[in-house]
Amino acid sequence: MSSKCISLLLSVLLVVSLAACSSQPAQESISSSSQQEESHFPFTLTTYQDMEVTFTQVPQRVLSVNVNTGEQLMALGLGDKIIGTCYNNAVVADQYREEYEAKPVVSEKAPSLEVVLSLQPDFIYGRSSSFGEKSIGTHDTLTSYGIPSLSSYESYKLGADVEDVYQDFLNLGRIFQVEDRAQAIVEEMQTRIAAVEEIVKDAQPVRVFVYDSGRDGGAYTPGNNFTSKLIRHAGGINIFEDLEKTWNTVSWEAVVEADPQVIIINDYGSTSLEDKIQELKTNPALEGISALENNRIISVTLPEVFASSRTHETIEFFAKEFHPQLFAQ
Repeated sequence: MSSKCISLLLSVLLVVSLAACSSQPAQESISSSSQQEESHFPFTLTTYQDMEVTFTQVPQRVLSVNVNTGEQLMALGLGDKIIGTCYNNAVVADQYREEYEAKPVVSEKAPSLEVVLSLQPDFIYGRSSSFGEKSIGTHDTLTSYGIPSLSSYESYKLGADVEDVYQDFLNLGRIFQVEDRAQAIVEEMQTRIAAVEEIVKDAQPVRVFVYDSGRDGGAYTPGNNFTSKLIRHAGGINIFEDLEKTWNTVSWEAVVEADPQVIIINDYGSTSLEDKIQELKTNPALEGISALENNRIISVTLPEVFASSRTHETIEFFAKEFHPQLFAQ
């Protein structure tokens, strides 16, 4: 073979070799990306009643059992995955309302297991109160039918705080592989809550009474729960925060003795906000307490005091109502 032919052959081999080398990183990148996606699953989370739920894929058919948990899903951009809603005793934030309310309403409260199975969801998210034998069923029961489910931490954890809301969002981000969105939501909450805390840090805490409803000759009100923590972050103190249970029935005498400066009313259910205000103002047992004397009554909907995308906004609202002088422009 002539030297000219050998030279030509070597040139061809060199080009082929370079082409093969240049294609290799792309193949490795594709393979690596695929492996990374596959390695995301499975993983296990512990939820209500210490039950473990394993996730093996990104859910596509989601049942939203409560308004506030539905709002969390919407905030993460997962509205297109929601196949139905339940327990709509409040409304989601304005920016999600039209899309959320267009979803089929499965039941007025928590649906039965039979109804849930007929919908064929591959994920159910809600408050712990919906996951019991008398409603949907426990998380273990749903797992036995191949349906992963999760309770919001805030809904069952004694003394839940904003960190538990953050964890809710991070868990959902991991389940749906939208970690960046979840992290962005958490960071905005952290920033805005820290700003409020800085403003009210030196203020005298305002005494607050939360009125959910009248019950057994007294008031149904939160104790060591998430609402109490929201009030704390805003420069107030729930007059019943030391009660061991998350929710309690207290006497009117106990309310009078604590003399709250502000009353927060939970606006939901069959009794209107106006009727609840009237109940308090016409209750002779409450005559003379500071909040009523100064007409310092405010209201919130349930998604505002449960884990939702509005946790930081609720703290901002409370702080401005508790300490208006610190926020005056």
